[in-house]
Amino acid sequence: MKKHLPKLYVILLFFFFTNSRAQTSFSHEVGVFFGPASFQTDMGLSTEFAAANQATLAFGVSYYLKFFGSQYNWRSGSSFFSEHFKLKTELSYINNTNVSFEGDVGSGESAEKLDAMKAQIKLFSAGLNLEYYFFELEDYTSFYRSSGTVNPFVSLGVHYSYSQPDILVDNVSLKGQFEPYTQLIDKWQEGAVFLDSENIFSASAGLGVRFGLERLDFSLEGRYQHFFSDVVEGLNAPDDPANKSNDTMVFVNAGVIYVFGKY
Repeated sequence: MKKHLPKLYVILLFFFFTNSRAQTSFSHEVGVFFGPASFQTDMGLSTEFAAANQATLAFGVSYYLKFFGSQYNWRSGSSFFSEHFKLKTELSYINNTNVSFEGDVGSGESAEKLDAMKAQIKLFSAGLNLEYYFFELEDYTSFYRSSGTVNPFVSLGVHYSYSQPDILVDNVSLKGQFEPYTQLIDKWQEGAVFLDSENIFSASAGLGVRFGLERLDFSLEGRYQHFFSDVVEGLNAPDDPANKSNDTMVFVNAGVIYVFGKY
């Protein structure tokens, strides 16, 4: 699946522009967004909602392409696609410097080792999202409904991330050290720590709502993101049933969007 995602970017773009070629013009929006991002990684158990409190603040910028002109006109020849879909591209940055083990660590030497270690996750990401809005977008954007309107939406996306993971024990990085990492528990001492930078693809699904103001809109979205990798945080112990799943993320973000051409 991972190797086919770049092709999916191209196919999605072709589909969008093919379906919108009957439109006489496009309209545009730009925005910023931020919110807590919580990772679920091998620093937890796949049988639980692992690492649920390992949240950090993520932020980014976004650009929206709408498939109709900025001037409302009921004769504009709009289609169902242009009335309900937007294409959103985004750039984001996440830096979580305190990903610690979640769950009951028990007692003894293994518990002490788990308490002493933490992961760091740094992600630079670019995403392409298709958003479906439940109410017609031209009505939502028009002058007589430009303020106080609400439009819920769902989204599907594909994302590329450049990951820079790290593992620290007593705040000392394992980078530059050699296996076996005796500071770690047995399953991570050899062949399970990956600290090189990685190119990672992921898929996302989200649910949100857009609030219309005068020239600005406000959005609120919850998103689930599945990475096609199990080394986002630098750990992968595939022989351990508790760590068999790929890494995931839940991202709740608020955004402010400037709508070009809005009355």
